[in-house]
Amino acid sequence: MRDLWIRRALTLGIAGLGAAAFLALGLPLPLLLGPMLACLVAALMGARMSDMGAAGTYLRTFLGVAVGSSVTPEMVAGLPAMAGSLAFVPVYVVAIGAVGYPLFRRVFGFDHATAWYAAMPGGLQS
Repeated sequence: MRDLWIRRALTLGIAGLGAAAFLALGLPLPLLLGPMLACLVAALMGARMSDMGAAGTYLRTFLGVAVGSSVTPEMVAGLPAMAGSLAFVPVYVVAIGAVGYPLFRRVFGFDHATAWYAAMPGGLQS
């Protein structure tokens, strides 16, 4: 149990450093992309990190509600103006899966299911 808390503290520390770096550099989405990049680099370097357990599930649920509540009638009315961009979403998902699955499967040695979900946008969070 103590090892789990140490790994969680390490994960939070790495994520915090990533966020701070992105904030300092003025990069976009610093509190999302900074921790993601920092944790990715740390994991690829062999850091033993851990998820946040029930707190992570709660926060993802909270984020989902926040994003969902931002869907307004005005936003839905603006969807036709975004049709060109939205048409590329399936192309993007197929392309990222076609590149990501073999990478996770062959290069990183993940099993089939893990490689599949890791390659899908948002799937690594599952």
